[in-house]
Amino acid sequence: MALLACFPSAMSRRSCFFLAVLLLTSNAALARGKAAASPRAAPGMPDDLQLIGWSKDEKRFAVRLYESSEENNELDEPPPYCPGYVNHRGKKFVGGLRLQLFEGKQLTGTWNIQDPQPCTPPETARDRLAQAKAALAQQGVELSDMGGVAMPSQKAKTTSKRKGRTWVTTAASAVALPSGPWAGQRVEVTCRVENQEQADPEEDPNGSVTSGATFTVGLRSGKSLTPLGEFTLGPTDWSPMQAGHWTPTFDRLLLSPSGKSFVVLAHLDDGNMRGGTSSSVVLGLVELPPPPESASPMSAPAR
Repeated sequence: MALLACFPSAMSRRSCFFLAVLLLTSNAALARGKAAASPRAAPGMPDDLQLIGWSKDEKRFAVRLYESSEENNELDEPPPYCPGYVNHRGKKFVGGLRLQLFEGKQLTGTWNIQDPQPCTPPETARDRLAQAKAALAQQGVELSDMGGVAMPSQKAKTTSKRKGRTWVTTAASAVALPSGPWAGQRVEVTCRVENQEQADPEEDPNGSVTSGATFTVGLRSGKSLTPLGEFTLGPTDWSPMQAGHWTPTFDRLLLSPSGKSFVVLAHLDDGNMRGGTSSSVVLGLVELPPPPESASPMSAPAR
């Protein structure tokens, strides 16, 4: 994420420049006073969310999150852009920007850098970013350690069953780990979405549906599947009569620098006839077990 020099005053231009440097460069580049040649985000990160740093023990991680609000008005005019709101790829965006800190499954810190409305002045955004980086450093998060990304090579295998007013959709995905102690093995993620109609549609066509999702993560090694964790989204209510929908899916894995752990990322499409959102969702952190060959040997019997 960067803010470009965009205001006429010399002070504003300096503020925009320094914020761009803070957002787009590493500490080494900052020391030299030069911007990095490429945006600070690992290849394969989603447009709306990027993992930007890990703690040394890989139990905490930080993400950069864009809150998009690009909606055309009734006259179909272009959305209004706040001066200087440019993402990490150098493109203008409408919405907000925040940094978040996670530990395991828990969100432990949030720092708003730029607000959707009213527009955040560059000087304020620069100060907020500096405070956020200092807070992350206190938590031991290195913003130069971004890790990698692993995505499913095939579409998820989906099944659906219905009984009465309840229907369940299950989607199974597999991701090959590209690095780390379990390189070449598969992580399997099953997304189970249960939908419950709150009334018989024939008796109450305006009735709502309550939906919730459970993501189950396991490590496949040969014929063996080792459970690694479980995450949930919802429950939430939506109305079919309002063209409502709530569709969570597994998206990708964000790998730690050592490859010994990863963050499970989901994607959520949610909305109705008035509009909707499509966003990335952090489910939580998974730590891989030690591989069999690196397990601690049993102590020799005493003589």
